[in-house]
Amino acid sequence: MSKVRRIFGIVGSLLMILALISSVISPIPAMAEPDYPFTPTDTEVSSALDYLRSQQASDGSIGGFGTSAWVTMAIAAAEDDPHDWKVGSNPSIVDYLENNASSAGLVIDYARMILAITAANEEPTNFGGVDFVAQLKASCNAGQIGDSSVLNDDFWGVMALISAGENPGSEVITNSVAFIKSNQNSDNGWSWGVGQGSDVDDTAAAIMALISAGEPQSSSVITNALAYIKSTQMDSGGFESWGATNADTDSWAIDAIVAAGQDPTSSSWTETGNTPVGDLLSFQQSDGSFYWQSDNPGMSVCGTTAYAIEALLGKPYPVRILEGIPVYVRVEGEDATIWTGNIAVAESDIIADNSGATYHLSQSTALGALDEASNHEARFSYYVTDEYGGLYVRSINGEEPSGVSGWLYRVDYCSPSVGADNFILNDTAPPEPPHEQVLWYYGEWTDLPLKISLNKTEVEVDEEFIVTVVQYNDETHDWLPCANAIIHADQDYGANDNGTATIFVDHDVTLSIFAEKDGYVRSDKVTVTVGEGAIQPLSSEGVSLTADIIPAIFMEVNPDYIAFSSELGPGDISDEHAVTISNAGAWEIMVTAEVTDEDGLFVTGLRLDGELWTSSQIVISRGDSRVTQVSLRVPVGYTGLGEKTGTLTFWAEEAP
Repeated sequence: MSKVRRIFGIVGSLLMILALISSVISPIPAMAEPDYPFTPTDTEVSSALDYLRSQQASDGSIGGFGTSAWVTMAIAAAEDDPHDWKVGSNPSIVDYLENNASSAGLVIDYARMILAITAANEEPTNFGGVDFVAQLKASCNAGQIGDSSVLNDDFWGVMALISAGENPGSEVITNSVAFIKSNQNSDNGWSWGVGQGSDVDDTAAAIMALISAGEPQSSSVITNALAYIKSTQMDSGGFESWGATNADTDSWAIDAIVAAGQDPTSSSWTETGNTPVGDLLSFQQSDGSFYWQSDNPGMSVCGTTAYAIEALLGKPYPVRILEGIPVYVRVEGEDATIWTGNIAVAESDIIADNSGATYHLSQSTALGALDEASNHEARFSYYVTDEYGGLYVRSINGEEPSGVSGWLYRVDYCSPSVGADNFILNDTAPPEPPHEQVLWYYGEWTDLPLKISLNKTEVEVDEEFIVTVVQYNDETHDWLPCANAIIHADQDYGANDNGTATIFVDHDVTLSIFAEKDGYVRSDKVTVTVGEGAIQPLSSEGVSLTADIIPAIFMEVNPDYIAFSSELGPGDISDEHAVTISNAGAWEIMVTAEVTDEDGLFVTGLRLDGELWTSSQIVISRGDSRVTQVSLRVPVGYTGLGEKTGTLTFWAEEAP
């Protein structure tokens, strides 16, 4: 993420009679580094956690909506339960995220929320009434996640989906990984955007994303990216960003180094006797918090502290990956396919709809696979009854049994001899391969599955390709040719006695080809691209398009001038003045403040909502406004006289 800050709006010309007593939190004195990685009980980590606890509000938040997600990850990385982080009997930080789930509206929001939800061992497909996995996948465009000109949404999107149990071999992961690799710069780093200059923060995120998706730590992509990070290391041990080191960049670089299986305190990562961990610790303050730089708290002290905790613990992102058995699920209804997709199946709680009883399935089961699939994108309903002794799936997507037809299941095309609630998907041992597919289908006991294969999946217009249809044999567990099956392509074709059909198409089109036959279970679909692909319209008519684009980050501040009472003296407190800050941009923003003056009066005495301006952090969603009360407390020892002026500047950046 870019650390560039943008200035918007000024409240200026503050008048009064005042003074200055400067109190600055000082950095912890340098000391020998303990063995790496740190433990949650080490002072450096425990004091950082204590600081975060001290910042928790009554609604459960710590540093605002986006920052609360990062803090949740840090808590989990420290092997603590974020559900227990609350002020008294008030909501926990997890409750806060759930209560405000609808505030997430950007692709990066969805990714960050999924990472926090999985870290808290919650379900990202239904959290606060939002299916964040479906939201993130819905942003996929042209083989990548989110905006095709932006890369960091792919980095964090991949990590988020992997943490939610997405199979690394799924289309969305493999496509996004390829997109990330194809945009590695010539210096072997990455930027936040396509074609932009490399930076350490985004290179670190790319490394974590690729490794989480299965990229070998020793691959040239990873080793070259680490070499880029190494090239930015400064004599202090940290990594250069905008001409100096900072805690955020150090933290994420350390995470990437650890993700790649290396020790950030080893000689390979030591410069003039200094390590990245030592440089990171130089930004820790006496209250346990981490500043962005020693003399600059940065945009979010809580966020920077959260990043540092994970780096010190040696816990890169994603913090936690939901446990489960990866499996491909297909649900074939009587007349059409209901659902297909890759999921991860863990333990399940199944409710018998007829009795209301809940059955806990402690292992990954075929019935659990159906339940997990029903909660993913393109959701469908299903009805389970326990009236026959075991758990029986009576209907899926509203399709009820009729005569001898009903809902059945197969695993890797075999028909099991036990109920779906008792079929354990991970009940295999080498040399037997793990189970890969669960097929639910509406039909009769005698129905056999079909499968198709193609000699080509990319052909030119009028170029022949061959489709072969085979049927499963329950006795031999072999696949045999299926004659007279109907193959659905650009039109219907009949398979010959060998189960094949030769097809050619005379126009550009993308086809989803499958086969059906009475008394059989329809095949899965295979995509074929003919020519340029996509369906060409027979006619066209122009449609005028307009769009009013607003800035990503833009805020308005009203009023732009405050005049405090002209008769304030040392120890006096002024009346409060309401200042309205409105988010008129497209992104959720975090607003912080900066005060300057000629002799320190306003720097020392200006209060926002009753607190010194240095602690102000306001998160504002798109289209929303926040009112902050501005007041002045004249220090008791202030000796200045006459009219004093200063400037209060509000800064806005994308909320973390």
